[in-house]
Amino acid sequence: MTNNKTITFHLLLAAQYALIAASILVNIKTGLFSMILILLFTMICLIQLSNDKHTDWKPGQNTMTWLFIIWLLYYMLEILNPNNVMAAWNINLTPYALIPLICAFVVPVVIRTKKDIELLLIIWSIFVLIFTLKGYWQKNHGFSSKDLYFLYALGGARTHIIWSGIRYFSCFSDAANYGVHATMAAVTFAISAFFVDSKWKRLYFLFIAFCGIYGMGISGTRSAMGVLMGGMLMITIIAKNWKALLAGIAISIGVFCFFYFTNIGSGNQYIHKMRSSFHPTEDASYMVRVENRQRMKDLMARKPIGYGIGLSKAGNFNSKEQMPYPPDSWLVGVWVETGIVGLILYLAIHGVLFGWCSWILMFKVRNKSVRGLVAAWLCMAAGFFIAAYVNDVMQYPNQLTVYIGFALCFAAPHIDKHLSEEKGKEKEKKAKEKKEEELVSIQENDEQP
Repeated sequence: MTNNKTITFHLLLAAQYALIAASILVNIKTGLFSMILILLFTMICLIQLSNDKHTDWKPGQNTMTWLFIIWLLYYMLEILNPNNVMAAWNINLTPYALIPLICAFVVPVVIRTKKDIELLLIIWSIFVLIFTLKGYWQKNHGFSSKDLYFLYALGGARTHIIWSGIRYFSCFSDAANYGVHATMAAVTFAISAFFVDSKWKRLYFLFIAFCGIYGMGISGTRSAMGVLMGGMLMITIIAKNWKALLAGIAISIGVFCFFYFTNIGSGNQYIHKMRSSFHPTEDASYMVRVENRQRMKDLMARKPIGYGIGLSKAGNFNSKEQMPYPPDSWLVGVWVETGIVGLILYLAIHGVLFGWCSWILMFKVRNKSVRGLVAAWLCMAAGFFIAAYVNDVMQYPNQLTVYIGFALCFAAPHIDKHLSEEKGKEKEKKAKEKKEEELVSIQENDEQP
């Protein structure tokens, strides 16, 4: 394995975030442009890799690739769903099936060194700063004309200007999407900060983590707490360290007790909003969701393969049948669109992924720095899927970020092996130099009269 000279995948990540940032100024059809960018950059990346004689394709032939080939096949079978609408199927192909598969194959091939992982983090961090500045500006200087159009012309005010205060959404489609993405960044950068070599990089990553927490707070998104708690619990498991495990459990219990058993800080609208996520039965909207899920269950009993891809929300497409109740989360949406068969397959694939990735990091990667950096991404993904149970958070640009996290776990053993080989060569070089010095010393001693 040699150092990677192909940075096209890194540019793809930057381009995905740039689309979000550009929406500050102009209206962009992110779904369409995202699909074009992903397919274009992936093709360029594969061409560059095929022209590189040092490319090793074996890392791309991994468990994650095969799992998402299975998911792609099921996705293809959904064309046979009697309620299928091809327009909806086409639109959802990239986020539903292609992004996971592209990440599974390309990331382990193109990410070859620890620096490649750090470069991904640096790129992400730049856009986290942009998103935070936009959120800060909305809170302290007011909304732009484009923001006001979303709030009052498109009806966003109904869910963003509420009894508990204003929910700020930065450059994102809504506050929930922004809050979850900000917390994903907070978890990833907070953990990564402890596994980088540079002191300044550590401080920078901690600052980015703080920006993420700030974004989570001003978004007023309760599901973001799932990302935070899930990430904390996941790192305690992967750490393989009793001190880290006990500290993680203690912090998690402390956070739970603070929000569940006390009223400290409830005068602050954001703390009050987060605290309400620990008392769901006292929330009228949550109880409505529970009732809707029960009604959905009765309807889904006769839909084993679902209503069809992209058809979970009534009114978006003209299908023969429509689900009359809105899905309140991503996983409920998967259930409605692909049926109980698709949901079981989807959960099984991701369950295997989490187990396999955890096993890789715990037992196959010896370098602490690499293990920690990659674990940060996996912990973020774990927290994300907890949030996906309670909110529709699998929105642009979260898909690419999450599946990069999984794919990096399959790149990690190869990076670790490369580092071990380099370390071995360095030891051999030092041993050789030491031996040569000893020989020179002996010769000098022999030449003395």
